[in-house]
Amino acid sequence: MELGKLFFEDGIPGFSHLQFFQLMQEEESPFFLIQSTEDKDVGFWVVDPFVFFPSYEFSLSSVTKETLRINEASPVAVFSIVTIRDNNQTTVNLKAPIVVNLSNRMGRQVILQEDSYSIRQQLIEQPATENK
Repeated sequence: MELGKLFFEDGIPGFSHLQFFQLMQEEESPFFLIQSTEDKDVGFWVVDPFVFFPSYEFSLSSVTKETLRINEASPVAVFSIVTIRDNNQTTVNLKAPIVVNLSNRMGRQVILQEDSYSIRQQLIEQPATENK
């Protein structure tokens, strides 16, 4: 399902030359894809962190709110980038969420000042495997 275009004025860290992205969702899935419309090889799997971490919270700086033109009435979406590691562990970056102002489709990856969040937070706890 296609959810629309996103504009990252400063790009995404590591891809500052790319500003235009498409947000798509796998049907009936908590996973979304943020895909560059300028370079089809660049895309990021993301999730709504609040689905997996209900107590996740942070405050946006006034600079971020200004940059994204967020006011009290602005609908905002938050996404965390998903990484699948070598050992099939899936982690999410809670330290640097992607914040999107849904009214103007502007997005930005924000580095949080809070020390309580990890860039490699395990998405789903893996059950301990028994050695037999």
